[in-house]
Amino acid sequence: MAVLGIVLIALAVLFGLGVSVSSGAATKLDVFGVHFGMSATTVYFLGAITGAALVAGLWLLKKGLGRDLRRRKEMRDLRAKVTHGDDAPEPPTERDDAPAELEDPNSLPKA
Repeated sequence: MAVLGIVLIALAVLFGLGVSVSSGAATKLDVFGVHFGMSATTVYFLGAITGAALVAGLWLLKKGLGRDLRRRKEMRDLRAKVTHGDDAPEPPTERDDAPAELEDPNSLPKA
């Protein structure tokens, strides 16, 4: 997976360099009624920056929603514990998924 990511990044950089070196044409760009005259290279890199901002925004949205989901689940578990006393399940911790032999750092691995 990491190798595929590196290959895609390398291809994107090579494509960007190819566009910036070989394009000399100019174009007119109309944004909200304002006219801009710029080269094709500038338009390409503005698109790349816009795409990167979109990806960063989606990543931040994903992280924020995941954090909110974990917080709501923990609050629900804590409310259930308070309401039902000690019969309610314990909220999960980071160590709940760890194998038993990793819980005690002084224990030796089984042969």
